[in-house]
Amino acid sequence: MRPFKYELQELNELNLPFYTRIGLLSVRFAEIESLITHINEKLINPGEELISHILIKDNSLHTNLELIKKLSSMRSYEEENILKIVSKLKPLQRLRNSFIHGVWLDVMVEKSETFIYCTDHRWVVKEKNSQQTTRTRYSKERYTIQDLEKQIKIADEILFDLKKLWENLYEISYFE
Repeated sequence: MRPFKYELQELNELNLPFYTRIGLLSVRFAEIESLITHINEKLINPGEELISHILIKDNSLHTNLELIKKLSSMRSYEEENILKIVSKLKPLQRLRNSFIHGVWLDVMVEKSETFIYCTDHRWVVKEKNSQQTTRTRYSKERYTIQDLEKQIKIADEILFDLKKLWENLYEISYFE
């Protein structure tokens, strides 16, 4: 039995609202990651962001989140706000990975509810004990339009907070 079908999906009235929101979330995630990188660069070396960029350009989102917490503490810059942003963003990390790397199935309607599944095709450990390790594949997460809109709202809030931090960095004479 095949766990999923490989079929090209065409845009239609049913799936367009989903793909529009998935696309918007992907754009938001990219903007968030970019701003975190810029803030880190400015906090590392305010006078020479190119050097900072070279040092962190290959960092994962997780590494950059840990770095921004350390740098804000070291520089005494907006520590409380940065911790709040990171705590809001941490739960979105897994979601971000599934949105970027997941395989989206076609939109379904059941009992007058419209939804879409995002599948993860990586092998993951399901159960591990001293005798054996059980692995599984093809886990899926179900999303409605409301679920996606909720995630967009959270991403927008994080993005707004990061933009304020970024703009404030240029207003502080220490960082000029």
